[in-house]
Parts: sequence; C-alpha cells; structure tokens
Amino acid sequence: MSIKDKFLNKSNSFKFYKENYEKLKNNEKILNDELEKSGKSIKSLKSELDSSKKECDSLNEKISELNKSIELLKQRVDYSNEFYKTDLKDLNIAYVLNSFPNVSETFIVNEVKWLVENGYNVKVFMKTDAVKFVEIDFEVDIIKFDSMEHLEELLVDNKIDIMHTHYAFPICNNITYPIAEKLCIPFTFFAHAVDIFAERSNELNNIAEVSRSKYCLAIFTLSEYHKNYLIERNVPESKIVITKQATGYEIVDIKPKSNKIKRIISISRFVEKKGLDVLIDAAKMLEGEDFVFEIYGFGKLQSDLQKQIDDLECTNISIKGELKPSEVKDILLNSDLLASPVRIAENGDRDGFPTVIFEAMANGLPVVTTKVSAIPEIISDYDNGFIIDPENPQLLADKIIEISKLSNEKLFEIRKKAQEDVKNISSVDKTMNRYLDTIKEKMCD
Repeated sequence: MSIKDKFLNKSNSFKFYKENYEKLKNNEKILNDELEKSGKSIKSLKSELDSSKKECDSLNEKISELNKSIELLKQRVDYSNEFYKTDLKDLNIAYVLNSFPNVSETFIVNEVKWLVENGYNVKVFMKTDAVKFVEIDFEVDIIKFDSMEHLEELLVDNKIDIMHTHYAFPICNNITYPIAEKLCIPFTFFAHAVDIFAERSNELNNIAEVSRSKYCLAIFTLSEYHKNYLIERNVPESKIVITKQATGYEIVDIKPKSNKIKRIISISRFVEKKGLDVLIDAAKMLEGEDFVFEIYGFGKLQSDLQKQIDDLECTNISIKGELKPSEVKDILLNSDLLASPVRIAENGDRDGFPTVIFEAMANGLPVVTTKVSAIPEIISDYDNGFIIDPENPQLLADKIIEISKLSNEKLFEIRKKAQEDVKNISSVDKTMNRYLDTIKEKMCD
C-alpha cells in the first residue's frame, strides 16, 4: 500500500466520503430498479386503462339500452296500474301469433271475430304471413313485427293490457313470455297438441317456467288428458283451464237416411298423426264391399299416400285434394261416414281433438275414430260415434262393416246424440266466455 493510500485510510474525511459514495451508488441502483418497476407498472396501468375504457364504453351502451327499457316501462306503468280495476271491454287485447289467418287455424279466426263483433278492443300481432290463408269477413288490425324489439315498441305504442297466444311453442315461450316479463304485461296461452306432445316441442317449450311466471294468468287446453300431461311437466294445476277450440258450425236439421253407408270420407292434413295410411290399408281390405273412400286435404305425405294406393292397386279409394272452408259443409252433408283414424306419431305428436270431428257431428255425419288423446273423453262407441284402438287397419275395416249393418234408425239416434253433445261441449261462445271469465277471475285474485 502506498503512503498516499495509508494516509487516506487513516483520514476520517476520506472514510466518510467513501462510505457515502458507496451508499449513493447503491441507492442509485435501487432507484434504477424502482424506476424500472415503475415503468412496468405504468405500462400495465395503461393497458388496464385501455381495457377499462372499453368496458366503460360497453357499460355506457348497456346503460343506454337500460334507459330505453326504463322509458318503455314508464310508458307502460301509466296505464298498466289500472289494469285490474278495468272492465274487460276497456282493455286492449293483443293476439300474438306466428301467422294469421291460417286455413288450418280457423278456431283462432273465430276467436278474433267473436271479440271484434262483441265490442272488445283486439289487435293481431303476427310474425310471418300465412302460407295458406283464409279470407276473413270482419275488420281487425293485423300488425306484422320483425323482431322482439319491434314487437315491444308496438305493444307499448298500442297500450296493450293483456296478451293471448296460441301454441306453447315456439311463439309463447320465445316471444310472448319474455316480452311479458320485460314489459310486465299479463298473458294467457292455449296449449294444443304439436306444441306440447311432439318430442322437440316437449324439450324446448320451457312450459314449466313459462306457466309459473307471475304474468301468466292461465293456460287453456283441450281435455283432462292434456291437463294431466301438463301437470306431469310441472305446470301448476291451478293455472290450467279446460275448454275446447272455438269451432264455428251450425247444427243442421237431420232426418233418418234411406240409404246404407257407402261414401266414406276423411278430411285432414296429410301428416303421420292423421293415420291415413291405416285408412288406405282398411279400404284395401274392403275392396269387395260396396264402399267408396275419398280423402280430402293437403300435406307433405300426399305423394307417399298416392304411392301406397297405387302399390296396393286399390280401386275403391282416391285422394281428392284440398277443400276450401266453404266446401267442407257440403262434403259432410253428402257423405255417409267420416273416418279419422288418428294415431300418436313416431315423434310423439298427436291430435288434441280433430276439429273436423266436431264439424261432422254438428252436421249429422257419423264418425269412426280412435282412442287417442282427448278423443275418448268425447266419443263413446255406439253412443255418439264409433271408436277403436289406433294403428289397426283390420279393426277399422271390421268397424266399418259393423256400422254399415246398423239400421238407419239406430244411426239416426247416434247422429242426434252427437249433435246434442256438440252443443253442450264446444262452440265459439263457450270458448270465449270461458276465456273471459277466467281473465275476470284472475283479475280478482
């Protein structure tokens, strides 16, 4: 060590500055580390700030939508608070439907017509145009909507107090129910057949949740069979109301016929659940008898049914095609027996109660049908019609032979009993009064 170093090592001043210099260098390193960490933190905070800004923008959009909904609800509250104090004729009723007026849904047309003619404020809101439509002879507002949001605005603009929908699926669970929850509008719906029985509908109609909504006043359906089916699917029994479809017909004056059973007809859509293939097989079995079978209607199975007839080389049955509503009565009055061999389709679909059976009964045409769904609750064998097990062409053929052997006097008794039962069971007036009475009852609850 040099003299200089020795001297400096002994210098208190030197030691002081050296130690502080080393501390300063160490502090500088610490400071640089802190600065580096701070830089990373600032970069992270900037990234979080950018993300927060995006979230904020998204939140502002949601707030804007919420404010819009609040405004709709404010408009709704102005008149909905008085709903339960109002006379039914002062209410604005909305029929929310998939399409209108359909040729296969004349019962809905009958309902709307009845409301219009009896002074109720009713409007129809439909999603799509009817593919096969029926001409209507009354005036009603038919308003088409193209989205949920559009329908919400229309319902508010028209000050709708209550909604009614036919079919639990898809229109009720996908449109009526969520809108009722959002706008606080009470609703009712009619559960028919394909909307609850078909496997896909049964999986998707969400009927337990829909029926338990506080805005769901009632579920109308056709029979005890339907009611029990719905209860099994957790629909509250207290909300289920049984009534028949609003079938419009006139009870005709009938007399005993002088001729034997010959002209046997079927009127239906050409779909699996109607059992028309069973009817064709039965007709083939009766080819040696003096019967003529005629099938009226339309549907996707027409070519299959025609092929079946051709393959069997069946000469006593033919497909006549579609009837206009105005033509149905004439066909019924000029036939000897209606065959409706309905079945449960492979996908679970089945008829509730075929409207054409009520129409035949009203027009004095005897009916042979099957023990499916609600039918056994209405038709009693050899009382007001004839009934057999489904899916059995031989049973159907045998029953037709039995019917043909009855005296015209006995057939007249059965035809008259059928007419009496129709008057007591089903009509537009009965359906609509049941509907309105239920609304009044629920308003008072």
